[in-house]
Amino acid sequence: MKKPLRTFFDKYINPYLSIEYDDEDMIRQKKAQTISQELKDQVVDAFVDTKDAQGNRLFEELNIYVPQTGITGYDIDLGFSHVDTDKVVQSMQKVKAKLASLDGVKDISDNAQVGTQELKLRVNAYGQQLGFNEAYITSTLKGVFLQGEYGKMFDNTGLVRIKIQDIQKDSLETLDTIKLTTPDGTTIVRLKEICDFYYQGSFVKIFKEDSERVRSVFARVDAQKIIASQVMSELQPILDEIQKSGVKVIIKGEEKENRRLKKEMSQAAMIALFLIFISLVWMFNSLLLPLLVISSIPLSIFGALVGAKIVGINLTMPGVMGLIGLAGVVVNDGLIMIEFIKGSKNTQEVIEKGAQRLRPILLTSITTILGLFTLMFFASGQALIIQPMAVSLGFGIAWATVLNLYYIPLLYSVVYRVKTES
Repeated sequence: MKKPLRTFFDKYINPYLSIEYDDEDMIRQKKAQTISQELKDQVVDAFVDTKDAQGNRLFEELNIYVPQTGITGYDIDLGFSHVDTDKVVQSMQKVKAKLASLDGVKDISDNAQVGTQELKLRVNAYGQQLGFNEAYITSTLKGVFLQGEYGKMFDNTGLVRIKIQDIQKDSLETLDTIKLTTPDGTTIVRLKEICDFYYQGSFVKIFKEDSERVRSVFARVDAQKIIASQVMSELQPILDEIQKSGVKVIIKGEEKENRRLKKEMSQAAMIALFLIFISLVWMFNSLLLPLLVISSIPLSIFGALVGAKIVGINLTMPGVMGLIGLAGVVVNDGLIMIEFIKGSKNTQEVIEKGAQRLRPILLTSITTILGLFTLMFFASGQALIIQPMAVSLGFGIAWATVLNLYYIPLLYSVVYRVKTES
């Protein structure tokens, strides 16, 4: 049985206006996220449990990802940096556990594959007094603990590499037997007397960002159930706790881009309003008339919000960019109306002059909306990325037309106390 169509336009407009409309193809029986989960349950889990002849698992982890549009690879992308590997791993486990508890968060993973334990040494105070340092000890022990290639030869099977390595290099007892000569060559001491040893966890692969070692947690979200900003709000208490423990948290993914774009869009909006205001002041030679025109810009946002609700999409960053572009379009009709009704002596004159602008304003708005119509309601493929921008512009212009025809003349009459009698 088919699922019902989601929006008003899918029900009553697309079937009649779309040239190649096919309800069989346009109705999704399953979402891509649902299909990926079914594949994971049926295929991936079976492969993960596959073992070789010795009983070892062939695969440690297999994932299925659903490609998404946008400028970020992951909806949720958090980086963690600290000199203590154990702290980083514990922090990531806390975040992953919280993500797993949120409905709509999928494909939780990380790039912190822990490798073997590394044996670290630090020269103690006694060793420093004798002139030892880490560089000297490293060069001395290289032949003992590192596998070195000393030559090559050929036999019946092909190239043979000749390597020499101490078979006891991983044994702690080896450290007790190693003796080193002091840098001045006068004394021989045991390695354990001049160095302190400790084990430290390491990762299979090193990832660096801005010269810092960073481990990341990734996740995707089902936009029908939860959005990335809501996930970050849920994670914020845990992230604050992690930062207090000394681990550096790096916000990446969609949240990072949203913050950057919000800052840039806010700056762009302020610059646009300032330039519009200056232009109108120069045109009208007045400070009050430009304010009347600009006052319609915030009100036109209501139309864009209603449009996003009707079409059934979220107001994403492309939609916000559309709102900034909407400001310039709204002002065009507003300044024409103000220029026409300026100097009216009574309300009847305001109405008559405003009526003369009805046809030009409607024609300008209707042609613009029709130009955006297909992008608003029939977007597909990569056009879906800029659909929110078209919706903001189209519905915003439609509502701004009403504002310019009624709100601007009414506000002008109130501010300038236009008389009602003829």
